[in-house]
Amino acid sequence: MALPDCSCLLCDTTGDESSWDARDTRIAANLRGYGWQVSGVAGGALPGDWSYSIGLWHTLRSPEVSIFGIPSQTGMRIVNVLAHAIRDGHPLAPNQRRDDVLGGGFSVAIRPVHPSWYLSFFGAGVDFYQRPPLPVTQMFWPDKQGRFPWDDGVEETCHTTQPLLWIPREESTGPWAEAEPTRHRSHV
Repeated sequence: MALPDCSCLLCDTTGDESSWDARDTRIAANLRGYGWQVSGVAGGALPGDWSYSIGLWHTLRSPEVSIFGIPSQTGMRIVNVLAHAIRDGHPLAPNQRRDDVLGGGFSVAIRPVHPSWYLSFFGAGVDFYQRPPLPVTQMFWPDKQGRFPWDDGVEETCHTTQPLLWIPREESTGPWAEAEPTRHRSHV
């Protein structure tokens, strides 16, 4: 099956780059220079920060990567580690466990993000790609015993700071599901 074309601002030949705002101009420069950008978001009233890539789809035709519940500066570094592994020939797979991201013998789990969450947490990516859906994954980190948020006996912090974004938003409860979607601007 052929992958869909990229609809980002860089691939859209009908757009005028001089009309882009500063954020989109910065994202485009990072994609041109590095292949992707990683954005970090302070969680504010939510149970944690989050970080996510923009450009893995454009550059590598890989799903974008996000991580929740870790301070954004650390999360951005972790997303970059996974992005480099993807670029170096270790692609993402649905419902994958990976040992090449965190040290200390801890694995991460990769799950697809349901599109109903995109505007809530990945607004800059949606804006840059000009429309959802674009493939986004969530990277989950384990507690100190190697358990993930959905496992029995998992530490409370691991469970509450990482939303389960593979579940549609309308079927979810709690502070993550109650978050207001980010403002989405249209590019004309």
